[in-house]
Amino acid sequence: MWIVMTSSGQVPASCRGNYRKVALVKLTPEGKCAYRQGWRPPRIDDRLTGIEKIVQLGSHNVGKTDSGAYQRTLAQAEAMVAKYNAGVDA
Repeated sequence: MWIVMTSSGQVPASCRGNYRKVALVKLTPEGKCAYRQGWRPPRIDDRLTGIEKIVQLGSHNVGKTDSGAYQRTLAQAEAMVAKYNAGVDA
């Protein structure tokens, strides 16, 4: 099962604004997520038990409108997760 996760992004101090990382995370069928429904990893880290694969989509400026880079990337990630969970190109 694939999920979308976000976290705060690290950018140079010269960059103004809020930046967030977007990542697709594939959970393993066994492990914590198998016996606890709705389990989400506490952070984006491939060393955690229950995470099989991570696809980083980068750090993006959050902005104030729905046409910002973060919002576009988040929508793209949600579409990719829906496609992967449906079994297309998984």
